[in-house]
Amino acid sequence: MVNLHPDYSTKKGALLVFFAFLVYYLATAMALPYGAGPDYDAHFDGAHFIYAEGRLAILPEDAPKLHITAYGSTRALRPPLSYLVAAGAARLLSWTEIELRILFRAGSALLCALTLGLIFAALHRYLNNRWLAVGGVLLIGLLPQFVFIASHLNDDSAAILSVTFLIYCLIRLLRGPVDPTLALLTGTAIGLVLLSKFTAWVFLPIAGLVLLLFARPSAGQWLLSIMLVGVGIMLGGGWWIGFNIWHYGWNDPLLFNIGETISTQYLSVDPGHIRSFAKEGVSLAHLILRNYDHFLDETLVASIGNLDWLRLRLGLPQYLLYTTVLMVGAVYVPVRWIGVLLATVRGTQAGDLKRLLFESLLFLAIVLQFAAYTLYEWSKEIQIQGKYLLPILICPILLFFACVDKINASRVFRRWRPLLVFGSTLGAVRIPILPVIAISIVFAVHIDGLRRFVIPYYDPPAKVLGLGEGFRHLDLTTATPILDTENIELSIDESGWHIRTTSNDGQIYFAPSVCKYFQTNNLLKINMHSDGPGILQFFWSDGGRFVDQLGLSSMTTNFESGENSLVLPVGIGDCKRLRLDPTNVSGQSILLRSFSIAPLTITRWPYYFRIFSSSTDSR
Repeated sequence: MVNLHPDYSTKKGALLVFFAFLVYYLATAMALPYGAGPDYDAHFDGAHFIYAEGRLAILPEDAPKLHITAYGSTRALRPPLSYLVAAGAARLLSWTEIELRILFRAGSALLCALTLGLIFAALHRYLNNRWLAVGGVLLIGLLPQFVFIASHLNDDSAAILSVTFLIYCLIRLLRGPVDPTLALLTGTAIGLVLLSKFTAWVFLPIAGLVLLLFARPSAGQWLLSIMLVGVGIMLGGGWWIGFNIWHYGWNDPLLFNIGETISTQYLSVDPGHIRSFAKEGVSLAHLILRNYDHFLDETLVASIGNLDWLRLRLGLPQYLLYTTVLMVGAVYVPVRWIGVLLATVRGTQAGDLKRLLFESLLFLAIVLQFAAYTLYEWSKEIQIQGKYLLPILICPILLFFACVDKINASRVFRRWRPLLVFGSTLGAVRIPILPVIAISIVFAVHIDGLRRFVIPYYDPPAKVLGLGEGFRHLDLTTATPILDTENIELSIDESGWHIRTTSNDGQIYFAPSVCKYFQTNNLLKINMHSDGPGILQFFWSDGGRFVDQLGLSSMTTNFESGENSLVLPVGIGDCKRLRLDPTNVSGQSILLRSFSIAPLTITRWPYYFRIFSSSTDSR
């Protein structure tokens, strides 16, 4: 038999992993309904501008072409790696004629599939065990939150990829000398971190420590290696900082100043309404040590899987599996150091201290990422989202499998290993039982999450939906429900509201009293006659301005000429303002015959995952 070079085996495995998960993530991306991911309009805008204009936005000149959020921000002010990849992928796949809002997701699928290829390569190089590398790929690749990130347009996919790529380079550096290729790759990885997302930047100090401690170029190669690292940084993402300096000056390389200018101009949210734990009088120590308001549990749940707009939780199998893995990864390094101290006291060999030091730095990266996340939640804004912790996702997984590797190499386990193998030595087919069982469990847990939670949520069976008290009809024989109108001529008789638009933006503002008809989830039924086709749109607001956000603050539907019966799902929280745009066609005549609302109930089994006690439990 021919023994393949380890590098060849690693590359082949990484490619297989990449293509397998790319197919899976493209499938989930195409299946997920638009609007399922947080901030979908803002992310779409970030990719669409690059796709349409072929360049990065320059502010404030391009502000009218961009989607400015109620917070006065735009994705054009963020590192653009994910949007560049999304726009490029959409260009390559434009022949499919898939709607851009969906097609841009191919960028996230590509970035996450590349991440898993790198994870396989990193674990295979570090642990020299194909089974452990496969296990790491499956644990991360089938992690509910990771699959969700791979399935909708976002910038977290770029953050996870860039940090994973950098850790892969650091592992190569740890396992061998620094050659020119590795120096260039490491610099490129650092540059991609700069270009991905600010949450990924938290890992850079740790990367710097690893380079200082372990980077040892060959004699006479120091200057060349440093130069190649610098070139890689510029190629990977340093050019973006140069772009910013060129357009905004030396004092604004990260776009903070221009961001503040744009925010001041477009901010529509009262800053005083933005919640933070500090504003609520909760100390940082109270937040962490006493787990105020289940902060630790909610963070853990969000890291494993709190999908959609933080509304879709999973079940006990998913949270139990990944909590176990994360906890083992978290305690492994402290336990190893205790072992080193005991070995030192006994005068015995402490093991591979170089490896332990590297793993300690990965543990420090976890601590630092959590600290940065916690400090933001405490001082700036409460957003319990696991995606802020996921850039360093490979760290706890690597530490978990480092622990598994130590157990596998122990004297006790070696004694029992021959009994835990399928197959025959003579037939050269030997399959270890435990990896097969572990892989089967990971697959089973993932499928269970899809079957019981994800699929029913996005494609709910009829039995979980119900109408509360039936439809309540608005009286259209009077003008009482109307507060104001714009760009329409309105007359009322016993048949309903006779509407004729004077522009393509006709609007009917409902009186605040109409809000009483609506609950959290509703079905809105409209019967109307039109003299031509058009688009009807319904808006709701908690008192602020109306925003075109499908499913969150607006619903849109097409209608045809003649009689139409339209049914719209409407999810309203704190209802204070309502608006109906009956058509987008100027000079169109519409008879609105009926306008009725029914509360919609969605029956689900509530699930609460708690492993830590909270200071709010006694309230």
